[in-house]
Amino acid sequence: MIHNKKRTRITSGILAALLTLTFAGEASANAQRPESPSSVAIKPQASLSSAATSHFTSGPRDAKEVEAFFDAFFEQDAIRQKAGAAVISVVQGGKVLVSKGYGVNDLTSKSPVEASESTFRIASISKVFTAAAIMQLVDQGKISLQDHIEKYLDGYQLTNPYGTPVTIENLLTHTTGFEVREPTDASYLFDPAQKPISLKESIFAVFPPVIRQPGTSYMYDNFASRLQGYIVQQVSGEPFGSYVQKHLFEPLGMTSSHFSLAKNAAERLVTSYDAAGGAIPVYDFSPSEWPEGSMLSTAADMALFMKAFLNDGRAEDGTIILSPESVKAMSTYHIAIDPDFPDMTYGFESPVALSHTNGEAVISKGGDILGFSSLLWLLPDRKTGVFVSYNSNQDLRNELFAAFMDHYYAGHPSKYEAAAGFKPQPAKELAKFEGLYSDLRIKLLTKVEATGNGTLTVSDISSRQQLKQVDDLLFVDEQGNPLAFKEDADGKISYLKYANLFSYAAKIPEHQEGFPDVSIGHPYASYILGLKSLGLLTDDLSKPFQPEQAVTRGAFIQAFNAIWSIPESANPSSFKDVEHSPYRKAIQAAVEAGLLNGSEAGLFEPDRPILREEAAAIVFRLLTMTGIRTQDSTATLAPGTSKWAIDAVSSIVKWQLHGPEVTEAGGKMDYGSRRALNKQELAALLFTMLLPV
Repeated sequence: MIHNKKRTRITSGILAALLTLTFAGEASANAQRPESPSSVAIKPQASLSSAATSHFTSGPRDAKEVEAFFDAFFEQDAIRQKAGAAVISVVQGGKVLVSKGYGVNDLTSKSPVEASESTFRIASISKVFTAAAIMQLVDQGKISLQDHIEKYLDGYQLTNPYGTPVTIENLLTHTTGFEVREPTDASYLFDPAQKPISLKESIFAVFPPVIRQPGTSYMYDNFASRLQGYIVQQVSGEPFGSYVQKHLFEPLGMTSSHFSLAKNAAERLVTSYDAAGGAIPVYDFSPSEWPEGSMLSTAADMALFMKAFLNDGRAEDGTIILSPESVKAMSTYHIAIDPDFPDMTYGFESPVALSHTNGEAVISKGGDILGFSSLLWLLPDRKTGVFVSYNSNQDLRNELFAAFMDHYYAGHPSKYEAAAGFKPQPAKELAKFEGLYSDLRIKLLTKVEATGNGTLTVSDISSRQQLKQVDDLLFVDEQGNPLAFKEDADGKISYLKYANLFSYAAKIPEHQEGFPDVSIGHPYASYILGLKSLGLLTDDLSKPFQPEQAVTRGAFIQAFNAIWSIPESANPSSFKDVEHSPYRKAIQAAVEAGLLNGSEAGLFEPDRPILREEAAAIVFRLLTMTGIRTQDSTATLAPGTSKWAIDAVSSIVKWQLHGPEVTEAGGKMDYGSRRALNKQELAALLFTMLLPV
């Protein structure tokens, strides 16, 4: 999860997922071999990385050599430019080989980073400790993994149209089927006078409905982890933060670790800086403790956790924090879209730089929040663990993971290859994979085409790839990254997993019943019914859609925010004329995301029909601000576009984000910039915005 004070709505919903996509540029399929009945049979896979350049193929052993490796890594100018402060710790065989800091705590004092003193926000690595707390209660017989979560919700009943309950295990593996819920801007407190709400309030204010059958799909889920923390609180009778402090941190000697912004941790918190070089203010959270991401820690403390975890849950003084069975459960992948492409254990996930696992069984957990990124990875079979954290949101961690694994575990290169005797399917059989797939966490689309015997072409927001078939439901691209499909109970393709390693993408139904006034043959049917299939259009199919009805500015913002999971804002409105608008909260959210500008008089005019150039400008801002698209204002426009909107409209035309209403005459594109946008044109704009490049 990520938060940006100037672009809060986008970063909490979109950029968190896009950052994942960026950091997960390489796919992997390495996993721990499970033995428990509830786990999946995962086959370790080796990487496509280059041949080893060292002889340390059995892992880190010599402390001086390991320190020299990290010194050389962090001395690189390119790495220094990505983070001004970093810490690492490495444990192996019950010993801490290295625990060290690099850089300075802040640019004012320039005091050196220290592994035992400098505190970092470790963000979603917090989820590992929350899962560990759940497993402690499982060890004590106070919770069963198969318990219906309603047992712990004080009578609250889930909105769940399926006959399958949501279980504790579903929470741990992020297979609940919940609708997306992300932390909102109100969850971040920059003003010390702001009061946090309780963990319970934060849960029930936004409790999501179940929109997919529990246990059938994987989607990285901050809400599921927050709910785990609430259940720990319910079962133990102790506040979540107090429970973790008493039953995990204290027994392990993790004296510098906290889920709340304790004074001693805040005073030692490393400073992060924005793109302009300004110090990011210290911020707190609401609720004050996020089970999914508010933990602060040091490299030395994280080494204590890694040692205990890799020692079957036993701390240095002999205290058992987790049973060997629970450690094994947290080390074993329990869900995988394919045996060669795992998803989650209880608390850990598959590494992002997967082509560098080099045949080793690796579990990992990354974390991102405003100003900090971290990564924890463990090789349970090797009794080896590594932790890194730094004061920026850059991909340094993946570079480090790849360099470390290639240095210490090289020598086992292999590719995803077809098993002996496997025959790739002919193109006509591969047609079952064809179609559009919508990411479960964000609605960006992936397009799959069968282009030959045993080959697919797959397009998404960033690339177009050729993939070859290596198993019935498994393909690999030219870089060695896997794509896996999942079949439903009827044998039909339901999901794929590819570029986003932390969420499946659901196949969109090919045929959709039309509206009374929008039949399948309507020129805008593919856009309108496509949005309906994605669940982004709530219009009743039995009633007229009114495709030529003008769209108001407020209604446009509401629809646009829904596409990108930009949550409503609870903050006072920035505009004078939206207080009584049903779209007030959505409009304010768009303001905070940096998407809207009002008039000089402080008005937004929510009930006025939105002009096509105004809508184009909002789409342009989001797509360029997030890096989804690069500005391309080279289209020659017919007269009629306002000067301030030319770059946006020209780019929208070049990106082909429109329907058949845009026409060409004499080499000039007529966008109809000053016309009011209607519902069918809105559908075309929004649907094409989600399509692959």
